[in-house]
Amino acid sequence: MWRESPRGRQATYRVEYSPFSAGWGEPLQVNRRPGGMLFSDYEKKQIAESVALLTIALALALTGGLNRALEHPMVLGVKLLMSFAAVMTGFLLHELAHKWMAQKYGCWAEYRGNRNGLLLALLMGAVGFLIAAPGAVMVAGHVTNRQHGHIAAVGPLTNIALALAALPFYLLLANAAGPLGWAGDLARFLVIINIILGGFNMIPFPPLDGSKIMAWSNAAWGGIVGAILALAMVYWTIPPF
Repeated sequence: MWRESPRGRQATYRVEYSPFSAGWGEPLQVNRRPGGMLFSDYEKKQIAESVALLTIALALALTGGLNRALEHPMVLGVKLLMSFAAVMTGFLLHELAHKWMAQKYGCWAEYRGNRNGLLLALLMGAVGFLIAAPGAVMVAGHVTNRQHGHIAAVGPLTNIALALAALPFYLLLANAAGPLGWAGDLARFLVIINIILGGFNMIPFPPLDGSKIMAWSNAAWGGIVGAILALAMVYWTIPPF
């Protein structure tokens, strides 16, 4: 249980889990506290498991599958580092942005992994390609369509910000030698993965973010899509130095 007493008032945050769940837990909301980034121990385990499994699945896919990974363990090691960076930024920060905004609006919001999706991702990675549904932030609470749209929009906007942050490093370091060249390759990969993740999540079909943003504002949806397309054009048209 979490407690604090701001300005003489006591607020309580507690989440319990159903004893009938299959190990992943179904949240039973007891109370919620508006604002702040709050994490239950259960949620932390969910995040750690999803990050670990998704990193392995992506690394296997980038290496070319399990057989090639076993033949070239050094290549797998490099891809694991790249995949971990991509998952921690493009995936995890995207989901935490949803959580942050939802809690700002007073909602209960926690990440839940998709066990079947993660296992399927591992199988796909083992044969050399990847389509993943690792999990998502679950949100419960009373919000307006505008607030719901804001909660959805911060995810793709985070991907745009991450791609913009990585783009200068790619342009400056892509042709460098040694460790700087490796940093340039990593920056390029982060640009690509964040453009892809941001664009995919803007598809206007449930349960993707695009459907929630469009339900709030067509203009906001178009603006975010336009920003992603413009960023992709910049990446494809400006050569590295």
